[in-house]
Amino acid sequence: MRHNFKLRNLLIGLSLMITASSINPAYSQKKVKWMKFEEACAALQKEPRKIFVDIYADWCGWCKVLDRETFSDTGVIRILNEYYYPVKLNSESKETHTVGDNKFSSPELAASLAMAKPGEGLGLPTMVIINEKMQLSELIQGFQKPDFMKQKLSFHAFNKNVMQSKKGQVKWMKFDDAVAAAKKEPRKIFVDIYADWCGWCKVLDRDTFSDSVVAKILNEQYYPVKLDAESKETHTLPDGRKVSSPELAASLATSKPGEQYGLPSMIVLNEKALILTRIQGAQKPDFMTPALLFFGENHYLNKSWEEYTKEYFNNIKR
Repeated sequence: MRHNFKLRNLLIGLSLMITASSINPAYSQKKVKWMKFEEACAALQKEPRKIFVDIYADWCGWCKVLDRETFSDTGVIRILNEYYYPVKLNSESKETHTVGDNKFSSPELAASLAMAKPGEGLGLPTMVIINEKMQLSELIQGFQKPDFMKQKLSFHAFNKNVMQSKKGQVKWMKFDDAVAAAKKEPRKIFVDIYADWCGWCKVLDRDTFSDSVVAKILNEQYYPVKLDAESKETHTLPDGRKVSSPELAASLATSKPGEQYGLPSMIVLNEKALILTRIQGAQKPDFMTPALLFFGENHYLNKSWEEYTKEYFNNIKR
């Protein structure tokens, strides 16, 4: 079995997982149990869940397509009904809403939830995910297909359990130190190859390596390494050879001498510093979390990426 996957294979696997994920037949004839915003807020006080708000208008054609093609999908229905309080909010109705001690018209509430400025037009459809503390988690605008929504909804539902805070800090180390540590206490090694000029490397640091879940996995299951692809530092390989940073980066990020590679590049090594996989680009936390667990917890030894990610999303718990 080959474990030196390319990013393309991982992405294809994730797509296949979402498309083919098994759905409980009991939900096949059900609909989303939409409720009013006030009802969702009241329910939240009794049993904490995230709130999902679909903001629409009667004239909005894409809102109708969203209802017909996405909110009718059995997987989307299952996740919304089990892990969220789903709300339908007509942005132009004359209904009023009481939130705490405040009263809002429907247009006011819609604009407030969608973070729209006063007098600014509101694009529809707009979907809002609110966490258990009534804080905005994410805005999703426009028509989205079922596969996208299942991935997005699953990620937020899963994160309710594992995220202790928004920010985390990876305990980065040098390559030589990681190799030495792995000899004393075997763990996988994760190498983030970057350069000071690389804008996407900075995005990866800001959006992904600062995520508390990603940081926790890297700190507990890996020896995480930062490798500047253009520094003048030298490194000692497991076999005793000394190489420069550009040489080490090239040997990790490419499969052939002289082959070009892009930044950022992330490399997963096993306990003996042998390459398991390469991941390129500024990947988001919702991709990196299962990817890191797949190798860190050794699922790759007896499961394909498709099998693992299917299980990963199907085992989401409240």
